[in-house]
Amino acid sequence: MPSRQISMQSQKAGKAVKEFCDTTSIHGLKYITEEKSHWLKRVMWTLVSLAGIFFSGYFCWQMSNKWVDSPVLMSLDSNRYPLKNIPFPAVTICNVNKVSKTKLLRVMEDPRYKDITYEKMQKTLRYMTKLDRAIQNEKELDNLSGYYKSLNISSTDLFDVLKESAPSCRDMVMDCIRLGVPSPCIEYFSFLPTDDGICCTFNGAKYEDSELDIRSNEHKKLHVGGNGYRMGLALVLDADIEDYSVTNGKFDGFKVLVHTSEEFPDVADRGFVLGPGSETFVGVKGITTFNTEEVAKDVTPHQRKYQVEGEKKLKFFPQYSRSACTIECATQLMQERCKSDKGTKLCDLALYSCISDAYEDVREREGQFCSCLPPCSDVWYDPEISYANFPGRGFNLTRTFKRLVAGRNLSSSADGTEYFKSNVAVLHVYYKDKTGVRYKTDIRFGVEDFISAMDGLLGLGLGLSFISVFELFYFLCLRWVFPSSKRLFRRRSEEVDCHSLPPGNKNNIWSSTSTIGTAVSVSF
Repeated sequence: MPSRQISMQSQKAGKAVKEFCDTTSIHGLKYITEEKSHWLKRVMWTLVSLAGIFFSGYFCWQMSNKWVDSPVLMSLDSNRYPLKNIPFPAVTICNVNKVSKTKLLRVMEDPRYKDITYEKMQKTLRYMTKLDRAIQNEKELDNLSGYYKSLNISSTDLFDVLKESAPSCRDMVMDCIRLGVPSPCIEYFSFLPTDDGICCTFNGAKYEDSELDIRSNEHKKLHVGGNGYRMGLALVLDADIEDYSVTNGKFDGFKVLVHTSEEFPDVADRGFVLGPGSETFVGVKGITTFNTEEVAKDVTPHQRKYQVEGEKKLKFFPQYSRSACTIECATQLMQERCKSDKGTKLCDLALYSCISDAYEDVREREGQFCSCLPPCSDVWYDPEISYANFPGRGFNLTRTFKRLVAGRNLSSSADGTEYFKSNVAVLHVYYKDKTGVRYKTDIRFGVEDFISAMDGLLGLGLGLSFISVFELFYFLCLRWVFPSSKRLFRRRSEEVDCHSLPPGNKNNIWSSTSTIGTAVSVSF
């Protein structure tokens, strides 16, 4: 391209830039191209404009990242949410003693177990009730597995022994008081699996395992309308220490977890200890969350980092919760790693070490193996726990003492009181406040909010507005690019017309009349 044409185009481009800077509504640009302006003034306004561009660009980038990475926001919806709208919590109680000595001796009277000593069965059940005992004991587990196979006793038979010899809910619960009235609330208890063995759950959700013949009692979710321990649940629990056979703790008593009914009760990880000779008050604050429809429709689970109800189905649990998802993930990992014989319901003793390793891997690196997000719509209970010695002075004069003595055929003398000190614990679960708290998960920025925020930042740094954007488009496209393209197209058309003329006329793009006449006479 000739240097003259380049120079002309540069002049036109400079003229267009100057015209844009002189007329645009973007702040500061007109002072840069102002005629007869001192060079220091131009440098100053150039730096100011660059600073405005950097300021607006940086904060717009930050705002864009926040919109992409954190599209949802949880905010307080009400701190006076009625308690009647929040289900009463489920309470799971795990006895430290997993096997009743009396029941185990009774079970072993079965002819199938006549060749098995009490000590060997006790050792077997110790491995079955606490997985980490299997670590570095693979050889002993292999020997036990071979021993039971030689007697034609399956893993299911051993699980039945464990289930039949475990302390039942009726064995543990001496008395139940609900809403301040003694109540036969055993119908609200279910004997269900947890991460700490089979335990008693009050007010739990529906659960059914047909293969292991475990199912929950049918009942409606319980609600209460008031606060204070008289409006909650009171349980008198009997540890029966003399009946201990296989324990999984270094203390006597119980582990307790207060949780939502849909959750899998991970008592071993989150439960608190309840020892004999104590009265424990657990005042909870009911907290519930919900999400808007926009969160479910417009934001993906990966972006919101929450699971919307009905978005993920579980294989073993009817309703989603994070703890249920985690235990199901751990179960599937165990099945993949520790493959047992086909047709068996339970894993063989020889596989317990593998199962323990898989479970610990999930606990340590859950994010690597599982995709279990917390639910958007959830309920949890913030507990406040206090203790006192039990029984206190004068307890033997109360109606509760007389009712318990009559129900368990205990002595009403000092010996009976001593039994309470060494075996019995009292648990109160109730709402400590008259109302609960409700949080809402909503979209942090809608499209209109995002545009408004970006416009505000651009306007603050540059004075940029919608009109300014259109001006930029107008000068770039309609005043610069399109006219240049049009001129280029016209020039190329002229060149094509020139090449299409006869050879003698290439130097004359527009032929004169004499030329045309000469061409005609020659042709004739």
